Amino acid sequence: MTRCAAILIALLSITVPARAEPAAPPVAISELIKSIEPVTVTVDDPVYKKAKRYEGYPLAQLLRKAWPEVEAWAAEGAELVLTAVDGYAPSMDLARALAGEGVVATRDLDRPANDPWEPFPKGRTMLTPEPYYLVWPGVAPDDPHYRWPYKLAHLSVASFDARYGGASPPARASGQAQKGFRLFVQNCMPCHSVNLIGGNTGPELNVPKNITEYWTTRHMLAFIAAPESYRARSKMPSFGHLPADDRTAIVNYLSSMKQRKLCAGGAPC
Repeated sequence: MTRCAAILIALLSITVPARAEPAAPPVAISELIKSIEPVTVTVDDPVYKKAKRYEGYPLAQLLRKAWPEVEAWAAEGAELVLTAVDGYAPSMDLARALAGEGVVATRDLDRPANDPWEPFPKGRTMLTPEPYYLVWPGVAPDDPHYRWPYKLAHLSVASFDARYGGASPPARASGQAQKGFRLFVQNCMPCHSVNLIGGNTGPELNVPKNITEYWTTRHMLAFIAAPESYRARSKMPSFGHLPADDRTAIVNYLSSMKQRKLCAGGAPC
């Protein structure tokens, strides 16, 4: 190496900032809301199917309090992970979360202070959103870019690759499978896992047996569109609103993962 080249490399190492990779383990919301002023919001609530008023704390303010590096992480395309007490773990674009007006609700203002949450039916049981419920003023309930998790407990941040890389399709997968992967992350992974990555309120879909190894494509497409037509009291919502091509792409993604089964620690199964 010439002396000039060595000097140039040294200068670049000084002047080019290192990428700000997220390193944010879960933080309890109960700790973040301390010393922050609550706000009041009205939302078009997707759980109760009506307008609701809540008191809570601005999500963006909680994120900036938790991690001084959060803006840099957002610029890198990181994901905000929202973990509920029951294991439901959706994520959304961190930059969108910082720019939005999300509020971590702590009580329903139409309820008495000693009974702050309205119960709602979930299958055969009645639930409430406690301890926390992420709501979005001015956002349509069916907007797929925003998450409304109830029973929320912790916030964390991860890069997209760190969060989902182990569930990405094989390198030679088709463009349809790659599209299906993104759709699966957005619509299915909050509840389901692939290679043990994702939520755990629904079944794992790749290890040790890939779902396409025992379900036919025809039945999978029909089930995604209308789960209740297969299982009474199904906890899985209908995805019939997704275009048929999107549902096909999701099945193509799942089928491609037969060639990429990873178990504990990312080791091949």
